[in-house]
Amino acid sequence: MRATPLRSTLLLMGLWGLSAAALATAEFDPPPATGTVKSVYDGDTFTLMSGDKVRVSGVNTPELKPVEEYGVEARNAAEAFLMGKEVTLSYGDSSRDGYGRLVAWVEVDGRSLEEDLVEKGFAHVFLIPPVDTGDPAALLAAQTRAQAAKRGIWSTETYQGGLHMTSFHANAPGDDRDNVNGEYIRACNVTDKPLNVAGYRIADLSGNSYAFPAMTIPPGHTVKITSGKGEHQTSPGEQMVLYLGSEGPIWNNKQDRATIYDKFGKVVDVRHHEVKKATY
Repeated sequence: MRATPLRSTLLLMGLWGLSAAALATAEFDPPPATGTVKSVYDGDTFTLMSGDKVRVSGVNTPELKPVEEYGVEARNAAEAFLMGKEVTLSYGDSSRDGYGRLVAWVEVDGRSLEEDLVEKGFAHVFLIPPVDTGDPAALLAAQTRAQAAKRGIWSTETYQGGLHMTSFHANAPGDDRDNVNGEYIRACNVTDKPLNVAGYRIADLSGNSYAFPAMTIPPGHTVKITSGKGEHQTSPGEQMVLYLGSEGPIWNNKQDRATIYDKFGKVVDVRHHEVKKATY
């Protein structure tokens, strides 16, 4: 199939509604090195005049739907940094994510958006290997300063544990019983030191508990916590993955709660999943 310009592809194919399989085979224009920012959705997502959506690399900011603490402040800070300006975009091994968005490190006039957000306490370091661009060391240093000053997110209860859950995918694609590993939670080491999760466990709303294997997560790195069986991926050079070993689905598709406990039984983080009923 002849390559189609991205904007036409979006309009003709409805790309943002495509499945992951369809996205994998979709054709895109080469990722741009620069662009002008048209709009800012939240602290780590914006749109270029070209129509390209950009997910900022290296950091994660609080959500707006539903609104999390400092989500609005993160969006406003990104908007002040980016709106109407020309940005320089740098990419890792993959320039797009599963939603078709560009995934890039972002600079304006030589200044790093990621470092600005982290320094202000509106973002935490969020690394999914392979990380071969950007400056994670500078980001981690900025994060340590923001934590020490209790700026922004570091003043909230949500970020007081060493492991912070950033997403909760309770409903796997298709039938959960046939795709147990399609259920997963992503968690990030938000400390400035390697974190060994041996002895940690995660529990659902009903109190069912699942132990973590011995695994050391580097500062700022993430781990994908999947429900089913598989071989743990413990190398920090790749996306780290741990398997809870369940024969069937763990999480309730409509409503559940994930709680991570450390080896002493102390709550590290809590994240809720709930499908809101439509209102008319």
